[in-house]
Amino acid sequence: MRRLFKFSLPVLLLGGSIVVFLWLKASQVPDQPIEAIEKTWTVTTVSAQRQSLSPTVRLYGRIESPHESHRRTAISADVQQVPVLAGTTVVPGDLLVQLDDRSLQLLLRQREGDLLEIKAQIESEKRRYAADLEALKIEKTLLQLGEKALARAEQLARTQAGSAARVDEAQYAQHAQTLAIANRQRAINDHNPRLAQLRARQQRAKALHDQVRNDLERTAVRALAPGKVTAVHVSPGDRVRAGDQLVDVFDTRLIEVRAQIPNRHLPTLRHGLSAGTDIAATANIEGRVRSLRLDRLAGKIEPGQGGVDAFFSFRGHAISIELGRTIALTIELPAKAQVIPLPATAIYGANTVYRVINNRLDRVAVQRVGEYDNGEQGSWVLVTGDAIKEGDAVLSHQLPGAVDGLKVASAPTGN
Repeated sequence: MRRLFKFSLPVLLLGGSIVVFLWLKASQVPDQPIEAIEKTWTVTTVSAQRQSLSPTVRLYGRIESPHESHRRTAISADVQQVPVLAGTTVVPGDLLVQLDDRSLQLLLRQREGDLLEIKAQIESEKRRYAADLEALKIEKTLLQLGEKALARAEQLARTQAGSAARVDEAQYAQHAQTLAIANRQRAINDHNPRLAQLRARQQRAKALHDQVRNDLERTAVRALAPGKVTAVHVSPGDRVRAGDQLVDVFDTRLIEVRAQIPNRHLPTLRHGLSAGTDIAATANIEGRVRSLRLDRLAGKIEPGQGGVDAFFSFRGHAISIELGRTIALTIELPAKAQVIPLPATAIYGANTVYRVINNRLDRVAVQRVGEYDNGEQGSWVLVTGDAIKEGDAVLSHQLPGAVDGLKVASAPTGN
């Protein structure tokens, strides 16, 4: 009996467990399905309106001057005084550097003496020429008298009233006078060449004199225009040689801004310059808005540059500003037709916006044209693209997790 109970107990327990499991399953309450509720995001939108607007481009430029001069010495001399420092404002005629001029003063007096000597030689040559002309007249008269004396001597010799010696003396006197006339005539003929040689020497001496005088003037290095000194390379007592750098100074009337133009804007700017369009720009310098205009584009792209350099000149009065300073420029490009202004926050990535269609986000690609100053609303972005239709509601802010098809509830804000 005990053995039968020992083997039947597990069977009873297993059967009881099956009965309990079947009862629990039969009495189980069926699960109710959970209905999924899609979240709706509240967003703000702007209405896409195609307009003709002037896009703006914000760039960073560097202050430069096309008339920044590096003054160098043309002579070898000692530096006597340097009355300016870096940052000194100068006007035309202000002394920048004074070189020692004593040796040049001595050389100048020597050149002046050479000129006076040659001038005296020219005057002497002219007087000699005048004297030769007068002497030639007298010598010709003496020749005529000698010829008459020879004729009388020959006549007397034929009549035996005179001697042959008298004839020889008369012939000798005639030949001597003829030779004297020839020498005098040669001296007269040589007058013009001698005078030309003296005048050539005079011109060479005058050139040397003027060269020394120019070098003497160069010992005083002066400002050529209103400007500002940017660097001083010498001090009193320094010895400088021809070509050594003295000071750097730039013309404050000729200040411009060099800025690199992205390649996508180059065709517009180049066409505007060719057509004579006034392409304006503005810059905020020390709290004051200054107006500029595009003057020209660079003719060369340096290695490593991502665009072409453009040069902007300031309108109105000269501006006092340091060379090399970096400023922000806002360039107003020629007007573009059929562009859509959107807040900068409406742009996702580089060229994506979201439309709201039937309370769903619709992702579309656009092309950025430039920025646009929308008054009190700040800087907007001008875009274009065939996918955006007139009046489309465009998401105007950055929505975390924005994806195509996301359910939203829009609250238009206009533009």
